[in-house]
Formats: sequence, structure tokens, C-alpha cells
Amino acid sequence: MKSYVAQRLGIAILTLVGMSIVIFALLRLAPGDIVDILFSTAGYVNESDKQALLKELGMDRQYLDWMRQILTGDLGKSYRYDIPAWEIIRPLLPVTIELAILSIIVAVALGVPTGVISAVRQDTTLDYALRVVSLAVLSMPSF
Repeated sequence: MKSYVAQRLGIAILTLVGMSIVIFALLRLAPGDIVDILFSTAGYVNESDKQALLKELGMDRQYLDWMRQILTGDLGKSYRYDIPAWEIIRPLLPVTIELAILSIIVAVALGVPTGVISAVRQDTTLDYALRVVSLAVLSMPSF
């Protein structure tokens, strides 16, 4: 059991690292960046001003610097509210965690009995109906 949990945690960590690399790369490879968007209405912009803003936004950092900053809890600054991003996220965490826990409880409360019934009455009309309903519910948009 312990080896199974360790294996699953290892896979989860590798997945998170892999996705962070993909996200970092896509942010750098996408045409244009936030600086171009911010300066798009300004007309002519001095290149030194553009480089200074790139540095301030952290767009000049390498992957390890970016990950170190995220892992230490420094999520940067919100340019919309002119405060650290963590101050915007922190008050919303309790509600987000509550919603996640409640959704897991509902999913387990509905999914386990449905799965057991489908397994016990395999290949019957009830099994097929429960499969169709389950797939229909999974296919619904989240909103």
C-alpha cells in the first residue's frame, strides 16, 4: 500500500513539474506578450522602457527562478489592483477549498453507489441506463 501511494505521489509530482515546464514554455513562445499589450495603445515606446517593464514583470526570468518564486509563495503583483497577487487569492481560498470538498463528497456519494449497482447488475437495462446518465452528467458544461 505504501509503495502504491509513493508511486502515485511521484507521478503527481512529475505531472506537476511537466505541466509547469509546458506552461512556462507556452508563455514564452506565444506571439506577443503582456508588455506588447500594455504598450499597444501608446504608439512609439522607448526600447529601454519596454525592457524595464519586462524585467519588472519577470518576463526575463529563467524557469528555475520562476519556479523558486512560485514555491516560496511570491506570485507577483496584480497590475489591476496594484497589490501582491497573494493578497487577492488568500481571502478566496476558504471558499474554494469548501467548494472542492463538497464537490468531492457529492461525486463520491453519487458515483460509488452508481458504480456498485452497475457492477452488480452488469449488462442489464439498469446498467446501461446508469452508464448513459453518468456519461451525460460528465459531459455537461461545468457552468
